[in-house]
Amino acid sequence: MDKMKCMDKIPQGVFLVGTKMGNNYNFMTAAFVTQISFNPCSVGVSIANAHYTSELIKAEGYFSLMVLAEDQGLEAKKCGYLSGRKADKAKGMNYYLAEHNLPVIPNTTTTMICKVKKTIIYEDHTFFIAEIESGEYSEEEPMIYDSNIFFPSK
Repeated sequence: MDKMKCMDKIPQGVFLVGTKMGNNYNFMTAAFVTQISFNPCSVGVSIANAHYTSELIKAEGYFSLMVLAEDQGLEAKKCGYLSGRKADKAKGMNYYLAEHNLPVIPNTTTTMICKVKKTIIYEDHTFFIAEIESGEYSEEEPMIYDSNIFFPSK
């Protein structure tokens, strides 16, 4: 049984996580995102321990979370293949600063500003449970993750 192929079949959206450290901004494409609670409205985001974004969230305690629209594939790919340690992924991106000076891009399906409430380290990932402090949404259709589009050589 190919466990990774099985996991690939779990339906997921495509998200951007925005973070900051001082005056440096970073975006990371994410797929491991879920709703946690309605009261308070909370989400969970699982990020590899080795990722720069994980380090920034642990340091700052906040992140922005964007549900990408169907036509935002270029943004997803730009922020998904390089590490923010090695490249300035915010450079050349159309973004603005929201609450807590967190970077967000326009025209997403949903944008949320999230405050970390709990951090759980599990094996190679950290699961951030965060309360949504504010958000906005549009009528755009969300992008659905398909590994054949993002990683065609798999």
